Amino acid sequence: MTQLHSQLNTRAKVVATLERIQQGESLASLLDPLLNQVSEKDKGFAHELLLGTLRQWWALARIGESLIEHEVTDKGVWAALNIGLYQLLYMDTPDYAAIGETVEAVKQLDKGYGAGLINAILRKVQKNPAKFAKKIEKNHSLPNWLAKQLKQDWGEYYAELGQALRQPAPIFLRVNRKFCSVEDYADILTQQGIGFALVFIGIEKVQTIQLTDSIRITDLPKFAEGWVSVQDKHAQLSAHILASLALDKSLTVLDACTAPGGKLAHLLELDQSKTFHVKHQNIAHVIALDNDEKRLQRVSQNLERLQLNQENVQLVCDDATTFQADTQFDMIVLDAPCTATGVIRRHPDIALLRTEEDVGQTAALQANILANCWHNLATNGYLLYITCSMLKAENEDQLQAFLATHKAAQIVDFSLNLSNQIKRDIGYQCLPLHQNDGDGFYYALLQKRG
Repeated sequence: MTQLHSQLNTRAKVVATLERIQQGESLASLLDPLLNQVSEKDKGFAHELLLGTLRQWWALARIGESLIEHEVTDKGVWAALNIGLYQLLYMDTPDYAAIGETVEAVKQLDKGYGAGLINAILRKVQKNPAKFAKKIEKNHSLPNWLAKQLKQDWGEYYAELGQALRQPAPIFLRVNRKFCSVEDYADILTQQGIGFALVFIGIEKVQTIQLTDSIRITDLPKFAEGWVSVQDKHAQLSAHILASLALDKSLTVLDACTAPGGKLAHLLELDQSKTFHVKHQNIAHVIALDNDEKRLQRVSQNLERLQLNQENVQLVCDDATTFQADTQFDMIVLDAPCTATGVIRRHPDIALLRTEEDVGQTAALQANILANCWHNLATNGYLLYITCSMLKAENEDQLQAFLATHKAAQIVDFSLNLSNQIKRDIGYQCLPLHQNDGDGFYYALLQKRG
């Protein structure tokens, strides 16, 4: 992110950031630079204004559309209008500041032609905020194409999904079993007065930690020493599903599309803590595959922080649609690229960045990667297919199409047990139906039969 002009007010800096997100840049690449360019006292305000506006973007936009007579094509003006509405309807900002400083922001960004429109709309909402607050909370805050698809795929859960996806995501911790148990780390949090809850992830007797206090992650006890990581509770299912297989052998593993390496790290934590050894199962060799060299470097850094032995881990930068190994693998973890609709609460810019056309293109890429991974899987080996999507085209439908053309592929049943983990004909779909639920993930386990 280029340096924002130092004379811009905080709202103008947020508007400029939102305009860039609308143009295709990601929140992940823009958030820290924005916060570094606002005053210390404004950091919390800027963070809430940016993420909150993104979470409610489409609901706010529908309010604006209902009050505007002529089409507005300037993305910056829309962003300014939405941050103004967000302040009036969701924040404790005084009305005079919400309106006056937002109007000033568009002027500072050389968009003075939008100042009159924004002032008029915001003052109209200011006169009857209860009416507009009721209207804005009534439905979802999703682009129409995604709302339609979710209603088609998950009609029974659609209303709950529409509301849940507007909320901030809970923070879950994965404890590194190499150093201590979940219960032991919970004791450490208690001793330091950090609020948390122990929650089940959906596998019998397996718990994780949900933070209930706001704390910088790097300030968590023993974080720098690798005792704990942030990982959604549904993402933590991956390693435990694989551990339940109880294979009586040394395993060769391919972790396809590995970056940033959270699921790989969890697998290695269980292996190196001996939790993975249900019988005599252990990991002999891992290839961690990704097509982005910088993201692979991040994988290595994460494994180093967690103090995991990497002697049997080989990082490979290659294309998962064409990669061919010298030998076949006993186990493949395919965390397939997807539209990431299941993590919208955590990355609210996804609702702006994704389009309906992305679904078909992503599903085609997934199919190519899945077919190539299958060629790299040994007979009697297992492939765990994972996405953080809620769309059936990327999940169950993808697997149905694969099974229809790969007769050696056999569905392997496993058991999950939470109200938001929905058993399908193939695998499970996890949905974020409530504020404390994990993210939207899909899991399916296949075995290659001889």
